[in-house]
Amino acid sequence: MSDNGSESKKYKYLVTMRWYVETDEELVAGATETDEKLLDLVRHRSNGEPCAPDCPTRNNEGYGILDYHYFMGDNKDTYMSTDKIKG
Repeated sequence: MSDNGSESKKYKYLVTMRWYVETDEELVAGATETDEKLLDLVRHRSNGEPCAPDCPTRNNEGYGILDYHYFMGDNKDTYMSTDKIKG
């Protein structure tokens, strides 16, 4: 409670984002191993370096992985590629 006796109210929001990634192999979303490969891509900075352990992409509560060609076409910028990952 605050000094004036009233409780401060908190507002919560769900924020979703999307990243376009590419791989050097065809993957089918839905399998745990496949999803982990794709999620690992967004757990890297755009320069290929891994994100910190407290990065939001490492601490997601849920995710959805879609083949973007069906939804957005081929003209979107790619955030991360397997070619950019530093070993």
